[in-house]
Amino acid sequence: MPSRTDRLLLAALLLLNLVLKCSWLGLDPLFNDEPFTVYWSQQPWKELWAMLATENNPPLYFLLMKAWSTVVPFEEAWLRLPAAVFSSLVVLPLYRIALFTGGRRAALVATLLFTCTNYHYGFAHEVRAYALFTLLTVTSAWLLVRSCRAGVRYTTLLLAVVNVLLVYTHFFGWLVIGLQGVLVLLLPELRGARRSVGIAAAAALVSYLPYLPLFAARMGQSVGQGTWLEPPQVEELYNMLWRWSNQPVLVVGFIVVIAVALWRTKAKDLGLRIGLLWAFLPLFGLFLVSFAVPVFLDRYLVFGAPGFALAVATALGQVSDDRRVTTAIPVAAVLGMAFTFHPWQGKGRDPSKAVEQALRWQEGEHPVLIAPGYFALTYAWHLDKELLRGPKPLELALIERNVFRVDHPDHFVALESDEEAVILVDAASRITDPEQRTKGHLRDHWPRVDSVEVDHKLWVYRFRR
Repeated sequence: MPSRTDRLLLAALLLLNLVLKCSWLGLDPLFNDEPFTVYWSQQPWKELWAMLATENNPPLYFLLMKAWSTVVPFEEAWLRLPAAVFSSLVVLPLYRIALFTGGRRAALVATLLFTCTNYHYGFAHEVRAYALFTLLTVTSAWLLVRSCRAGVRYTTLLLAVVNVLLVYTHFFGWLVIGLQGVLVLLLPELRGARRSVGIAAAAALVSYLPYLPLFAARMGQSVGQGTWLEPPQVEELYNMLWRWSNQPVLVVGFIVVIAVALWRTKAKDLGLRIGLLWAFLPLFGLFLVSFAVPVFLDRYLVFGAPGFALAVATALGQVSDDRRVTTAIPVAAVLGMAFTFHPWQGKGRDPSKAVEQALRWQEGEHPVLIAPGYFALTYAWHLDKELLRGPKPLELALIERNVFRVDHPDHFVALESDEEAVILVDAASRITDPEQRTKGHLRDHWPRVDSVEVDHKLWVYRFRR
């Protein structure tokens, strides 16, 4: 059991995280995949289940948002609040892991490094499952460590419940369960948890049997047809560590500290070994897999990032025998993260500018095309958020406003030949239309082109005669 001091520290850390992560929740408009989550959480059950049969998204977070959105205002900040709370709660199991393996100082440093990471703060402000996935991952790691202690009850049951939630939150939950297996097989200190890990993994598998055919189908499609990502470059390994560390100078310092600690301890420190396996096995594993099936993306590695905080925090206390040094260096590391932490800045993305520009050029009559078609969800949110939960199908509601999806460059909507102008909202359409056939078709019929980059990789074009 944590001491009274540890409980007070945990309460203070949790409060700090809640204050930080519940601030500026509405600073950024919804963008990327957030409108996707919001839209499908508002759909009737039949349509929601049909979508889940064709998408790489397990149902848990959609169900959570479906329930949450019925009791709160339909606004960015309220819809992001669950993610902010889930991210804040991560400090509870992370502190306990570091306390068990490295003592109070390592626990305090690990949680402060996590708190001051722009990377984690970003996921705390997304209507997506990544903050919950992180919380469940760290909780499972704590339960794994806890199960090695004699006299601890219900740990296996709790780990089984967490594992079930993991695989229904994100398909990569199976990677987390695999990571649990690696930890108990490679680390002698965790061998006492093998039985608990085995039972919990079996419970997750049994619970997943109804979903297994869908999971296999989605996996087969990704392997057979590939993903929208490209194989990563070697520098992406460094770039990912950079994201976990806020700034290049910090990541270089952290890598040096870890190397020194490994040399001094002869790689015998449990917290350091757990942290390194937890962080670097997913990092290098997904990097190598991505040359066959590209999956190396910052959000897909969110479950490994807390392990890096644990490894760094543990290593900072192992670089010297001088107490003054092992106090000053962790303080410097935390201050470095704090000074490079900028939660008030937001992500600097504003897709609502595309709607504003399109409406300005549309003049109430010209057709607006959205390419790729999936950006229509984001466009609809910023055009009129009630469209995402209105009684009419979204596509029909947009057509009534003269807005059309371009789901495939060869499947064009019928445009009247006497149209004076056509507006195209291009949200990185090269992903689905690398030859830019859509623009070529429009330019052939409406050769005068105006264009504005309203946001990063977000363009609005006006094609006129």
